[in-house]
Amino acid sequence: MTLKYVLPVIALTASAALSAEEYQVFTSLTADHVRVSGDNETNWHLNGTYFFDKKQTLGPLDQFEYINKVSNVNAGFNRSYDRNFWNVGGEYFADNKLVFSAAHSRTSGFYSNKVGIGYLISDDIIVRAEASKPKDGSTSYLFSGSYNHQLQGSDYVGFTASVDDEFDFFTLSSKYFAALGEDRYIAVGVSLADNDGSSSWGAAADYYFSKMTSVGVSYNKADDYSLNAKHFFNRNWALVAGFGSNTDSSDTKVYSLGVNGQF
Repeated sequence: MTLKYVLPVIALTASAALSAEEYQVFTSLTADHVRVSGDNETNWHLNGTYFFDKKQTLGPLDQFEYINKVSNVNAGFNRSYDRNFWNVGGEYFADNKLVFSAAHSRTSGFYSNKVGIGYLISDDIIVRAEASKPKDGSTSYLFSGSYNHQLQGSDYVGFTASVDDEFDFFTLSSKYFAALGEDRYIAVGVSLADNDGSSSWGAAADYYFSKMTSVGVSYNKADDYSLNAKHFFNRNWALVAGFGSNTDSSDTKVYSLGVNGQF
């Protein structure tokens, strides 16, 4: 490769590196105001995740690699319909490519534990096995695998499939992320699920006017839909707003407002 080709490649790589941001701490506080046939309820959600190494954005400040490869811990608190819900969890990526995970969730009179083990076959393939045990319930097992197909630049198509040990339940999901040029991006996701013969599907799309501002829509088989918008005022803080309803039951409406912090 001659020098006249090498220099533009170096410049392009340097430009991409300079435009990417890095974060280790993610927090969110969201309020969902639910209206159903004249009745209303406001539910609160507080969540946080700490990564033990920095995560690099793909352009938009809320878009990262499809397969996470960084150890982390997380915690959350939800106040929904006058009940408190707590959860803690984490993942550990060992040097030998093994992945260990654990999670605990609890509400009044009920709790559930989950443990998992996985293997990072490559940077683009991971497989997992998880066991879940609810209070006073039997243990269930779930097996999953994810594959990232890298396209040009930071563009990718990702796939994830999961199935339980009795083959009664399975899911298949995919996500496509691409840069459109001029600091614009798109992310599209679809999912399919079958629960003992009962099937469902969903789709969602986000369009980024820039790395700091986006709008999105979602729709599923049950005719639920949502509209949302997100704007980062700076590299750390974003405001998120959304609206959701159902095309067959317009009496149900959900208004959402939240603040996200990334550091």
